[in-house]
Amino acid sequence: MTTDSKNDLFAVNVLFHSLRNGELCPENLWEESIVLIEASSAEEALRKATELVRDKKISYKAENGDQLDWEFSRVVQAFQIDAQQLMNGTELFSRHLRTSEVESLLKPFDD
Repeated sequence: MTTDSKNDLFAVNVLFHSLRNGELCPENLWEESIVLIEASSAEEALRKATELVRDKKISYKAENGDQLDWEFSRVVQAFQIDAQQLMNGTELFSRHLRTSEVESLLKPFDD
């Protein structure tokens, strides 16, 4: 994928939250998704990402019978991809993390 001279590529960080039986609880899971957006600015990339995913919903019954729903929560940030062409090794997203965030990312989910 290449861009024209007035648009750039952005990796946009999007959050979805889960509802268990219609409730948003602290122990419910969140999903972080990174979407590729072509835009002329970070602000436009955030707007376009919101338009793209705001109506995305997934619903299903869990093994225990609970109803699980995943809904769009918010866009967080746009990271400009500094490349004219996507290729092997192109950095798509980068952010600084606190030690607690790294520990959380490295901790597997309990089955």
